[in-house]
Amino acid sequence: MDAAKEPAVAKPRLPPGFRFRPTDEELVVHYLRRRALASPLPAAVDIPDVRILAHDPSDLLPPGWSEQERYFFTCKEAKYVKGRRANRATGAGYWKATGKEMPVAVAVPARGGGGQAQAVLVGMKRSLVFYRGKPPTGSKTDWVMHEYRLAGAGLGPCRGAAARPAEGWVLCRVFRKKGSASANAAAAAAEQGSSGDVEEAEEAEEEDGAAGGARTFIDFFARADADAAGRREEQGQRRASSPVVSSSCLTDASHEQHGREQETTSRGA
Repeated sequence: MDAAKEPAVAKPRLPPGFRFRPTDEELVVHYLRRRALASPLPAAVDIPDVRILAHDPSDLLPPGWSEQERYFFTCKEAKYVKGRRANRATGAGYWKATGKEMPVAVAVPARGGGGQAQAVLVGMKRSLVFYRGKPPTGSKTDWVMHEYRLAGAGLGPCRGAAARPAEGWVLCRVFRKKGSASANAAAAAAEQGSSGDVEEAEEAEEEDGAAGGARTFIDFFARADADAAGRREEQGQRRASSPVVSSSCLTDASHEQHGREQETTSRGA
């Protein structure tokens, strides 16, 4: 009789708002060394074992992936059977190392609590860029990989045990370079989407204008000039509509002035 299958247990995940952003030292000491010793990783961290050379970078980090980077464990492969040179070729291209390996060290406090902390080497870090095609004429892409390996004290045995970490394991961090052509294309697509929204808004305003409900710019200075001109025109109309009053006043004043002139002339005579 077959034994009953145990129900699958859901793997814990990081709480919402938390991201897996380890430092180089944490990657080497708490993750790569654990994997090389076949020790369990923290339950909420998922770093799968993948043969990197069997996959294209776009397959490792497909479009729509929730994070901008991804971590993998893989075993380093030799390019030749009797050689120590690492194999970097994939089915569609190859990974090319850039620059020199950088040391990864941790600060260990001095014994007795005195003096400065000492930097202890635990691993090495190398940067690689993916090229499509065959070397040396491959075309450079924006895919980048950081490869971590154990070195120095990182290869030492655990306390109280004789087991040593396996040297073949490496930890890879795969991501796309910031500011690359793909990132610029994504930004351009976003900008194009926003300009499309603006065009739709402008079209909606034009439709509202045709319906008589558009918002128009109000020129208050032109309105003030028009009001002043209207007031002057209104005053002119009022003067034109009452000519008798104004002419009679002028006539009376002229008659009065003419009478005074005649009186003055008669006195002088």
